[in-house]
Amino acid sequence: MGQLKLTEIEAQLNEWEFLKELPPEIDGFKLTMGQGIDGQILTIASYGNEAMHSKLDLVYTSETFDYVPVKTIGMHTFRDIRYFCRDRDKFAKLMQENLPELLADIDREKKHRMGTLVEETGLASWEYAARLPQKVGGFELFIAPDNPIDYINGSTLFIDYSDFEHGNQLVFFYNTFRDEFFAETKKGFMTGITHEFDCRNLEALEKLLDENLEAALQKLGKA
Repeated sequence: MGQLKLTEIEAQLNEWEFLKELPPEIDGFKLTMGQGIDGQILTIASYGNEAMHSKLDLVYTSETFDYVPVKTIGMHTFRDIRYFCRDRDKFAKLMQENLPELLADIDREKKHRMGTLVEETGLASWEYAARLPQKVGGFELFIAPDNPIDYINGSTLFIDYSDFEHGNQLVFFYNTFRDEFFAETKKGFMTGITHEFDCRNLEALEKLLDENLEAALQKLGKA
């Protein structure tokens, strides 16, 4: 038996008991149902908190024929690979069991644990973090080192300067696979690459931040 088309899956949503039982709000995240089909993605339901710039989408993708939760934190959107599932009922059970945890992951008012390898870098007790400016031009410190985000491909996101109005961003990661600190940018919501913050330890990163942070943000902020 072949896979159902996105339109066929969408037509069946009204009969899905799991969706009827979803609470309208969980810890400040409000439920929105059925944003429809966009390319290969059917967005089934979403929990969002606009003030936090955070959202959790429950989607079906015809790329891999899977149901999967998609996290959005600020300008970062990524799929949680732990919950890829081709069986609709199994996915519903996983979401019923794990929705509070998934929403806590994207809740910027809650503290998030660092993995052991990340803690070994000294990030949890990094005194320099207190020296990071809260605002530089149109950029605000959206994610700080004391409350990092477990990201993708072995990376932890621990500094995020974002200008949400213009879609500009400078973000810092630690990658456990490469044992490396590095940064990425966005300009007008388009991802870019920078190597001016590549280093192996926090001592070296401090020096690079002292030398380059404000200049890098000012450059990103220019029209």
